[in-house]
Amino acid sequence: MAVTQGSLRSSVRVEPEEFSRRAAARLGEAATEHQILHGQAWIRVSANRLVDVVSTLHSDPELACDYLTFLSAVDWQQDGFELVVVLYSTVNEATIGVKVRLAAEGPSVPSITSVFGGAGWHERECAEMFGIHFEGHPNLKNLYLPDDFEGHPLRKDFRLASRAFKPWPGAKDPDEAAGGGR
Repeated sequence: MAVTQGSLRSSVRVEPEEFSRRAAARLGEAATEHQILHGQAWIRVSANRLVDVVSTLHSDPELACDYLTFLSAVDWQQDGFELVVVLYSTVNEATIGVKVRLAAEGPSVPSITSVFGGAGWHERECAEMFGIHFEGHPNLKNLYLPDDFEGHPLRKDFRLASRAFKPWPGAKDPDEAAGGGR
């Protein structure tokens, strides 16, 4: 690692293409898809391989993803959910995103808190807002909503109470506006 004069940085930037090649070499069949999107490496993994993949990305010295940037989900409705985990390597100055497809009914994935303790908060939020269960999470309790709250507010099928009484101003078609939104 090189330290440039006048800088405290002790890392060398690895380009996304090279970082993606390194990840592909280390992960093998565990990552089913590799691509570069918007200057970042992205991979797709199955739910049962998530902890192994994140652990390899974290502990392998060639990858050294030592910082959990983001963990959330996307609701694709009938097609299920997509868990998105974004990791950063301060050594390589590189980012890699990990996508995991989950079932529409009863979405579940192993917790990555054993690798990144900071994932605990993100997983709790994701469980509360999307209804995704994180197996092995040490404290999967609500962060924002009361325990007796029904539903998951970030799911696309969640009906906002305010939209039941007045039309959604962003409605594009007349049926949606007349129906009070989504």
